[in-house]
Amino acid sequence: MEVQALIEDAVARHRNFVSRGAVVTSVKPDEAVLSAEAARLIGRTRRGLEVVLASDVPRAKGIYRALGEMLAACGDAVTVRLLCVPETLDREFVRTQLEAGRQLEVRTAQLPWMETVLVDNQVVLACADLITGNRQAAVVRDVSVIRTLHNLFAGVWRRAIPVDQQLDFGGWARAEFARRILDRLNAGVTDEVAARELSVSVRTYRRYVAEIMELLGANSRFQAGARAAELGLLPLGPAARPARRTA
Repeated sequence: MEVQALIEDAVARHRNFVSRGAVVTSVKPDEAVLSAEAARLIGRTRRGLEVVLASDVPRAKGIYRALGEMLAACGDAVTVRLLCVPETLDREFVRTQLEAGRQLEVRTAQLPWMETVLVDNQVVLACADLITGNRQAAVVRDVSVIRTLHNLFAGVWRRAIPVDQQLDFGGWARAEFARRILDRLNAGVTDEVAARELSVSVRTYRRYVAEIMELLGANSRFQAGARAAELGLLPLGPAARPARRTA
């Protein structure tokens, strides 16, 4: 919320400064425009890059593509810190880059919809769903705003989970399905309701639950929920519904 409020305030204060060396330039929150701007800034990195990738999977793929091209061109001269939500973590990309000797660190945390690209501590592309409900994006060159964003990034980074401590469910699709199951376990819905919502049989649903519990090292569904929350696997949102007896 601090980042959201900061972006909203910065854009409001500098909305008309779009020429003559403006420190904040609004960017149309359009998919193609944002992707092109993110790729352009990532390609300009020469020393260090900090990326928050808490958007959706299609947008994440574009960022990963731009990161891969930049790292291929710069080798190990650039240090990259990538902060994802579990949904946008691409393990294959991370594995490939680390095997190539890239200076890449990746962690995950639960964050609201947000995407930021901070290049060499000099310029940042920030896009977020604001408190007002609108999506806003801007390229920022203001030193004080960049410093604040960097400090906020550092604070979340310290509490985030390193990628080697994340559970591998076997690809984005399976990971998303597992999180949907965890969400229903956390909400306390019955197996019959959860299975119907996920369009699987009750038997299949219970088999998935057992596999997830084993993967989490949990002896009960309560332990599975606690472990999932600890690893940041449960989605952000309103408080869970009161638990009901599970079949």
